[in-house]
Amino acid sequence: MTTYYVCRAASLTELELSQTKDERMACDIVSAACVYEDLGSDLVAIDADSENGTYAHLKGAALYTMELNESNMAIWKNEGEKIHEYLLGPADDDNQLWRAFGTLDAAMDDYENTCEQSEHFNGLGKSFSYAITSHIDEKIHEEMSDFATVMEDLFAIEEIKTVTG
Repeated sequence: MTTYYVCRAASLTELELSQTKDERMACDIVSAACVYEDLGSDLVAIDADSENGTYAHLKGAALYTMELNESNMAIWKNEGEKIHEYLLGPADDDNQLWRAFGTLDAAMDDYENTCEQSEHFNGLGKSFSYAITSHIDEKIHEEMSDFATVMEDLFAIEEIKTVTG
């Protein structure tokens, strides 16, 4: 098992860091687990037990710690990446879940517009459309939070709180 510090590369410009496949995976995993934060692609992972890791920690550059081992790396490759892509992936033709949500949203918009244009049914549609879309949105956020919790547990991800004086 290796413990990594995940940091912003911009905070460690004085270090020459070439990222291994496992270190890139650590960044991807932490980014996926932080579903409500836009960590971006400026992340680097550093072995916590290395000199660079000690430096990053002492400098206050470490944002998260996380653990990788053969078992949880296999879980990420075989399961986690796919689930992450479904929940947070791009709304492209390959993402059936988001394509389905887009179809439902478009259908609800059409229904609402049809009701608005109707002389006798113009009071319908708005509350129904809102109820459907807000319920789905709430459930998506719950699912994303649950995904983040499982990720945090699987990879022992912890945010590092820095104290500023």
